[in-house]
Amino acid sequence: MTVATRCPMIPFETFDKQENNRTGGQIRKIALVHKHMKAGGVEALIVRMARWLAENGFRVSLYLYSSGGPLLKHLQQIDGLEIIVRDNGKEPTLDLSVLNQLVRSDQYDLVYSFSPSGLLLSYAMPAKVRLSGVYQPEMYKLERNKKIIRALKAIDKEFHQKLVFMNPTVRRYTERALGTELPEQFMPPPVELGAQTQQLGSPNSRRIVSVGAIQAFTTHYAQVIELMEELIQIDPEFTYHIFGEGPDEARLRKSIAESEARDHIFLHPMPRSGAIEDVLQDCFCFIGSGAVMIQACGLGVPGITSRANDAEALSEGYFHELPPYEVGESYWEAPETYEIGELVKNLLVSENAYRKVAERCKHKARKFEIDAVMTDFIELANRQLPGGGKK
Repeated sequence: MTVATRCPMIPFETFDKQENNRTGGQIRKIALVHKHMKAGGVEALIVRMARWLAENGFRVSLYLYSSGGPLLKHLQQIDGLEIIVRDNGKEPTLDLSVLNQLVRSDQYDLVYSFSPSGLLLSYAMPAKVRLSGVYQPEMYKLERNKKIIRALKAIDKEFHQKLVFMNPTVRRYTERALGTELPEQFMPPPVELGAQTQQLGSPNSRRIVSVGAIQAFTTHYAQVIELMEELIQIDPEFTYHIFGEGPDEARLRKSIAESEARDHIFLHPMPRSGAIEDVLQDCFCFIGSGAVMIQACGLGVPGITSRANDAEALSEGYFHELPPYEVGESYWEAPETYEIGELVKNLLVSENAYRKVAERCKHKARKFEIDAVMTDFIELANRQLPGGGKK
């Protein structure tokens, strides 16, 4: 095993980690099963998981049963990771050459999948433990998955006991979709965070940052653009920096051009690998959700959550105010919502108020640190082994 190396094109990964050996317990040989490695949240999660597992002494294989994708090259840089894929530019629902290797594989201690179809395919593999992550609240409600769920029930009436949830909200939505009680098994998105002492947020800055895909459901961009017209009246030094790309980019550019604050709003490309610290240098606050929110707060920047698909573009509060495992999404049925502008202005009240929010956000972010999350995940899997507790 060698010293871990940086994957230079993975967005938002911020530091190199030295090798460790956390193979305590019984799980040793792990297979991950997914459709492809296109750019997305689950795919970025797979890169982080595979890297951590390989660096910490586990034998890891990844089966991509449809195709490769842009993030495949990052997996290929992980020492010791076995990748089974037919990356020939085609995207069949199921590549037969990969299926053949999947059904003929040796027994794994753990097979972990990331969707209903991945879970169904995992039953073709010999495994001591089978688990499947649920990362979208309505994954088991989608029409396209109904036949797959019927097949899962036919193969294993207790398949729902193998589900692991990103957070309690995802579990609650999945319970509604399946109509049965589900286990309280959670794996929040693991994020690689820098040193706990890093403090990039500044109460003296007036630089607001958002990072993420520019799509129709990211409604907070328009809200903050409108807010900027008010903020520059309070202090003309305020600027808003959006780092992202996506199908709704033309409309966003039009909104910026029509704003009275257009000279204070800047649209940048998505940050390159390892550049998140540069993006957040001398930052007043971060507005958004997901893994980048965790990273921003871990670097000492106050985080203001945004809600997807929200016509009013309201916020559920500062990041630290969310329940355990929640990372700022529209699915959590928040008892109270706030205008983003209200939360920004509250940070202007005093330096003490600013520092308190920043520190509380950082404390919550540390709970998503990859070492802690992945260690808990392996312990969860070990408990599923015969003789290890619940079967």
